Amino acid sequence: MDFINILWILLISFGINYFFFMFASFFKSDVFTDITYALSFSALSLIFFIWKQNFHLNQILVFVLINLWALRLGTYLFMRIIKIKVDHRFDSMRNSFWKFGTFWTYQAFTVFMTALPAIMFLAVDANLLEKSSWSSFASLILLISLFGLIFETIGDYQKNVFYNKKALSKDLINGDFIQSGLWRITRHPNYFGEVSFWYGICLTVITTVLISDSTTWTNYLFLIFFISPIFLNVLLIYISGLRLLEQREWEKMKDNITYQTYIKNTSMIIPFVGKKGKLSVLKNKNDKNNKIYY
Repeated sequence: MDFINILWILLISFGINYFFFMFASFFKSDVFTDITYALSFSALSLIFFIWKQNFHLNQILVFVLINLWALRLGTYLFMRIIKIKVDHRFDSMRNSFWKFGTFWTYQAFTVFMTALPAIMFLAVDANLLEKSSWSSFASLILLISLFGLIFETIGDYQKNVFYNKKALSKDLINGDFIQSGLWRITRHPNYFGEVSFWYGICLTVITTVLISDSTTWTNYLFLIFFISPIFLNVLLIYISGLRLLEQREWEKMKDNITYQTYIKNTSMIIPFVGKKGKLSVLKNKNDKNNKIYY
């Protein structure tokens, strides 16, 4: 394993994000934030693909999937920010260079951690991977990533259609929320698809490398990269994503009986078999005990 490549991934990730941070900070704009996140993955994969010129089938498939994911996410997030104009997540930090910069630093590190196994895989000598005919088995694992990409795409599309219809229709009231399509079997199909995508990538990378040469002990260092999808899993579910969304939705609809029934009967992440009901104790500014239970 070439640790110099890890350093390059870190430097490129931070370089791209800090570059666009300067524009975002100067113009006090939210337009650059999410699109830069998606662009970082595409740029990293393109740089290493051209630089290393390794063209094993699995490397090509990983490269293509990452860029399809980045294109899908980047387009969706860009169209959303153009529509809503302002991302209220940044209201308390947009006018502070250091607070806003802290978020961009956090974003750059997230890109580094998430992309690490995939980009390192693009740097592996393709001749090494060609030694084993069993590596074709590893490419089948990429179906997990393809499934995740399709799943989150459909989920975002269904949500977008629902709320566009809600904005135009008099038949839908403010208390209505999406609970159809994929949202009927999981409360967060986009997060389930996202986590599935990166677990699939990581599994493919590790399996391909170990199958190609399981006798070289340094190849087992790739097992460390399991920290990447685990990091994303924890980040989305317990830190910056799901927890905040669940709290915001609860505060808006805690008196909605239909919503209460929905969260009790619908899996939070994994369709059908995932955890239902309460994620944890959530904060409530209006509660003396500063807690929400559901």
